[in-house]
Formats: sequence, structure tokens, C-alpha cells
Amino acid sequence: MIDFLTLYQKILDILPTRNMQLLTDICHEIIGIPISITDITYTVQAITPKKKTGDYYWDYLLDHPRYETDMVVRLYEEGIMQSAMEHTQPYVIDWGAATSDFPKIVGVIRINDILEGYIVMQCPKNGITEERMTAMSIIQKACSVLYGNSNSENSMEAVHQKAFIGALFKDCIHTQNQLDLWCRRTHLSLDAPYQIVAVNKPELKEKQVLSYIQKVVQTLTPYQLAIIQNNILYILFYHHSVTNPDTQTYLRKSLKELLGKFHVHCGISALFYHLTDTTKYRSQAEYALEFGTMFHKEQQLYDYKDYYLPAILTPRVMEMSSCNYLSPAITYLQEYDKQHSSNFLETLKCYITSLCHTSNTIHALHIHRNSLLYRINKIEELTGISLEDYNTRLHLMISFYMIELEKKLH
Repeated sequence: MIDFLTLYQKILDILPTRNMQLLTDICHEIIGIPISITDITYTVQAITPKKKTGDYYWDYLLDHPRYETDMVVRLYEEGIMQSAMEHTQPYVIDWGAATSDFPKIVGVIRINDILEGYIVMQCPKNGITEERMTAMSIIQKACSVLYGNSNSENSMEAVHQKAFIGALFKDCIHTQNQLDLWCRRTHLSLDAPYQIVAVNKPELKEKQVLSYIQKVVQTLTPYQLAIIQNNILYILFYHHSVTNPDTQTYLRKSLKELLGKFHVHCGISALFYHLTDTTKYRSQAEYALEFGTMFHKEQQLYDYKDYYLPAILTPRVMEMSSCNYLSPAITYLQEYDKQHSSNFLETLKCYITSLCHTSNTIHALHIHRNSLLYRINKIEELTGISLEDYNTRLHLMISFYMIELEKKLH
């Protein structure tokens, strides 16, 4: 039987100390089973008793400050990590390789609906009782109080910073005076240049993964602000994270490895120099993410510079009939080649996409220079266009690009 009166009294006595380890010590003393507390990155905040139990995950935390990323991925693949998003009250985990031999009662530490960490009671087989579930509810509430320190996502400084980045992404900051006021309030010095990344895991239940990635990125560099909106993690990198080549290489490599483990994708904006342009460059990161996952899903990182043409032209492909954007010369040559078994359209495409370089074109088509000149003259004669005209070349180049884009979209 658990002495709840004593449990309440002892928890009340230690709350002013904000000591997580003391909390687990007294709870273990009264409840009688191993108890651990970790933050959202599975970094140990407290653990009692400090001796091995035979549970691999418990024993690992006795010798290491946190779980390695591969271990977190294993929890994710078994559905244990995602289960935290589905529960507010204590719940039981007794499935998967991580818990099959050592069932656990899990309590989620939430403050203002923000997931801050986990409490775990390691129970023996058939040791999950209503009393222990009730005790976990009590410990959850105590942890919510104890977690209100400077490391919490709900500390006053963190709240101000979230409000600041939220205002930036909502395009609510337009002047230098507004920026200066926010920077004084948040005690931030955000030097240019800047860059935005957008990280997405489409399934709503995967928000837990985004929170984990956010926390890990915070350990990689202090020169960043992050916020999760509409199931997208936005990270604003600034100053040293962007200007130092070694730091940037390290960040990209670390991000790629981290995202790859969770099959998550990331769009990256170009550099920019004025925070009032944040929403414009957020759109770049979103476009890179959208078209990167559409065309190169096997990758993790997508730079906007590689996808600005699809971002510009896809709406036209989706909204307009092809006859409204294709050069009439292409349509005419398609029909002419069908009727005469010729290949003028192929020649025109190769010539235009080779930037009208004769040598490149004849090499690609394996034809003589005189044959190419004949074909070009014949194309101009049939279609009534001049390939010396800049606008004509531009229209043809765009047309051929949009034909390929339409194929990829369908």
C-alpha cells in the first residue's frame, strides 16, 4: 500500500528546492520501484536507485548522460516516442523490444501543452497497479512545478523569445525600432546574416520528433531561434552559425544525419540580411521543402537555390493549359514530326537547352555541322520564328523546362 499522505507531504517539503533528484529519491522510498526523469532529448534529470536493474535502457542511463540518437530512433520506430503525444495522463508501455521484459508506467511532463520531459516507473511483471498510476499523476504535477526553471520551454526568457520569433514569422515586425525593442526585451543580439530552415514530418503525431530535433539543434549551436508552427519546425540561424564555414559544414552534416535517422526533410533558404524580410525567406525554406520532397525524396536537405524555378513555374503548370504557356513553334513541330517522321523538335530542344552552342548541339545529336545548320534554317522556315531573337529563345527555353516539369508533377 502506498502512503499517499506521506508522499504528498514529502513532495511539498522539497518543492522549494527545485531538486529533481531529491524528488525521485523520496518517491522511490515510498513507492518502492525505480523512477527516472528525463527531458525531451532523453537527457537524465534524475534517477533512483543508482544501480542496474537488468533493463538495458535503465542501465544505459546510469552510465551515460542521455540516450544516443540511434537509441531514440529505436524508441521512435517502436512507437514509444510517439505515444507521448497521445496521452496526458499516466499510461503503460509494455510492448516493443525496449519494454517487453520491463513494462513501464510513463508520465509526460507538460507545461502549457508543451512537452518538457518524461517520468518513468519501471515495474515488475504484473506490478502495474491503480495505486502506482495515481502516484505517477502526483509526480507529474510535481515535475511541472519543478521544471519551471531556466531550462524550461516555459521560462520567462523562453516565452519572450518564442513571442519574438512568432512575431517575426507572422510579419509583425517592420521597423528597426520594433526590432530593437524586442531584442532588449529578449536579451538577444541577432547579427546578420540570417538563414531559415523548415523541417517537416507530415504526420501530425510526429510533432514529438520535431520537438526532439529542435532540442538537439539547440545543442549544436547557440546562434539560433526555433518555433514549431503548423507541424513545421522553423529554425532561424544567425551570425556565427551562418558566417563560420566550419560551423556551417558541421551543422549541415549533423542535420543531415539527424534528419536521415527519422526520415525527415528540411528546406533551406538563401542568406538574408534584414530580419524584417523573415517571412519572405521562410517561404523560400517552405518551397525548398515542398519541391525537394516532391522531386528528390531520397535526400534530406534541400536548398532553395536548387528549386526556385519549380517554385516559380509550378503554379503556372498546375493552373494553365499547356497551350497558354508553350511556344507555338513547339506545338507545330510536334505535329510536323508526326506527319513527316522527322526530328526537328528534338533538334530544337537540344539546340535551345545547349544555349544555342553549335558545337555542343552537334556533339549531343551526333550529326554534322551542316546538317544542324540545315535543320535550324528549316525550323525557322516552318515555324516563322527567328532563333536569333532573345524573347523567342527565352520562351522556348521556358517552354521546354515546363514540359519536363509537368512530367515530374504527373
